[in-house]
Amino acid sequence: MNSLANNWGINLDVEVGILTKREIEIVQGSILPDKELAYNLNMSYFTLLSHLKNIRNKTGLQGGKELVYFGMKKGLIN
Repeated sequence: MNSLANNWGINLDVEVGILTKREIEIVQGSILPDKELAYNLNMSYFTLLSHLKNIRNKTGLQGGKELVYFGMKKGLIN
């Protein structure tokens, strides 16, 4: 396991640059419930789910907690 992985085995070697601007906004708001995040970003819930799927495919993250951890470690969430 690489030195940037936590106890859950989340790979933090993934660069934020592979995400689109909108995907980065979603990571930044990932501490919110999905429906609230979709509302705040002025998109449908189903569009948000599509973006989350793309983020998971690009990063290998599996769930919301991993996404929040990734965002915190990459400095996207304070």
